[in-house]
Amino acid sequence: MSKSFGILLSLCLLASAPAFAGNLVFENGQTVWHSTQCRKPVPPATSVINANPETAGEGMNALMDQHNAYVAAARDYMNCISNEAESDQKMVIQSITSGAQGEIAQMQADVDSANAPLRRRQP
Repeated sequence: MSKSFGILLSLCLLASAPAFAGNLVFENGQTVWHSTQCRKPVPPATSVINANPETAGEGMNALMDQHNAYVAAARDYMNCISNEAESDQKMVIQSITSGAQGEIAQMQADVDSANAPLRRRQP
């Protein structure tokens, strides 16, 4: 696909497809998709890896719990991104297919209209 076609397609999608969950934006000469439904988790303020080795067991357990909660939230975030992107991808494909079918139907109607006078002249 040519670069200009990709840009044009992205602009058309931005203008005509408000139902998408994510956003397509033009950044640094490229089209970039961003999630609008998923929130990136914030890592714990204190990392278990950077903890003072003299930290008491209860403190280390608490840091480990925070780390595990962060990892679980990160996994949920990645699943959310994947689901949102997949949904948007399906909508893009449907929009392109529907638009192409509409263009083809319109062209066929134009050809039929242009052929109509010729058919009336035939015996």
